[in-house]
Amino acid sequence: MIAPAGYGKTHLIAMAVKAATKRQLILTHTFAGVNSIKTKMNALGVPASKYQLDTIASWSLRLCLAYPKTSGWKAEHPTGKQWNKLYTCCLEVLGKQFIRRVVAATYAGIYVDEYQDCSDLQHSLVCAFAEFLPCRILGDPMQAIFDFGGDEGKPVDWTVRVYPTFKCLGQLETPWRWKTAGDPNLGVWLKKARETLEQGQKIDLANGLPACVKRAHTTPEYLSSKQYSSLMDLLGHNDSVIALHGGDQQSKNKTHLLARTMGGRFSSIEEVEGKDLHSFIKKLVAAKTTQQGFLLTLDFSKKCFTGVGEILTAGTKRGEVAKQSKGTKYPLVLHAANAYLDSPTSAHLKAFFLALKANSETSAYRRDLLYRFLNVLKIHIDGAGVSLTEAANLYQRDMRHTGRPISHRKLIGTTLLVKGLEYDHAVILNADALDAKELYVAMTRGAKTLTIVGEQRHLPAR
Repeated sequence: MIAPAGYGKTHLIAMAVKAATKRQLILTHTFAGVNSIKTKMNALGVPASKYQLDTIASWSLRLCLAYPKTSGWKAEHPTGKQWNKLYTCCLEVLGKQFIRRVVAATYAGIYVDEYQDCSDLQHSLVCAFAEFLPCRILGDPMQAIFDFGGDEGKPVDWTVRVYPTFKCLGQLETPWRWKTAGDPNLGVWLKKARETLEQGQKIDLANGLPACVKRAHTTPEYLSSKQYSSLMDLLGHNDSVIALHGGDQQSKNKTHLLARTMGGRFSSIEEVEGKDLHSFIKKLVAAKTTQQGFLLTLDFSKKCFTGVGEILTAGTKRGEVAKQSKGTKYPLVLHAANAYLDSPTSAHLKAFFLALKANSETSAYRRDLLYRFLNVLKIHIDGAGVSLTEAANLYQRDMRHTGRPISHRKLIGTTLLVKGLEYDHAVILNADALDAKELYVAMTRGAKTLTIVGEQRHLPAR
């Protein structure tokens, strides 16, 4: 089933499972997706006994670990290229008749959500399922923006691998997201825009735009100021706003820079892996002196807050225990820094960051990064992690299930980080840089309004 963004795909899965007589296996790609489907299941009263919900990765791992001799698999926490090896092992396991009998006795059928995000190896796994169980796949080729890198490369090619294998039952036709929770006119316009993009044509931003779609035209030299003013225009309410760059690494860096420029009014979203956090913790643990560790901490704090350099005394900036004087403007920050320098514990480190957070002259612009770090410190303080590194690993594992700790209503992210999520308003930053699929993903994030910032009249520009 082809399911455009916001057309009720999750609702369809829930109602299909509710109508089933026996237990179904539902697979998707992320734990955020798992939580989304589970929420919909609960809302529609689907009994938990009717389904098992998991990610493809997690289910494959559990199967291989359950039959270690057959699979030859032992790693409980795969990373990087190990996942490809895991899928290959899982494929071999699913080829065994006794395994197929076990799986078929457990589930009567399978649903795979967000199929456009499958790699070729994951597609091969689903094909193996389909050899002995009813298998239904739902997705949208127009949202296939993941690049798996390395040997896996691009997502599965629907024309070459999906359509010849599975029968297409049709395409969902009603833009429910905009019909029920947003602006129906936006849903109608997006439906036409999708058809235009599917035909390989360009969207004309100078004609036929409804009031809910705004073209913020600019030139390269004024792009930054136009982005800034477009976001400022969306601050006077409690609605959720997402501002979007493309998914490449350069764009990820731009999200943090813009959030800092906005003085924390908007907060940037981190990638799931949390590379900046884990890189800092690795350096902090390896620091040879307390002073060296504190200086690393100051550098990291500036990645979380604006204004850090302006509120610290000269001695604190050097990583030294500093005395309070009559001219000390922010004694709470000074005392917190001194406490850590005297006794470099996670409790004192947490207190220092909370002092920065409470200061009127600083503002968190990478709240996602900050809250993850505070959660790691809490785990370490509570004793769940023996070392700070272990606490970070425990948090990373748990976060995949619980989702990001950020609840801020005004966010800046990339298309890759917010695909599948919904906000009240969406702003596409530098829309000229997006290809057709990234553009479609970005345009469909907002339920009420869409603002497109760029130079070109016709999109995609490349």
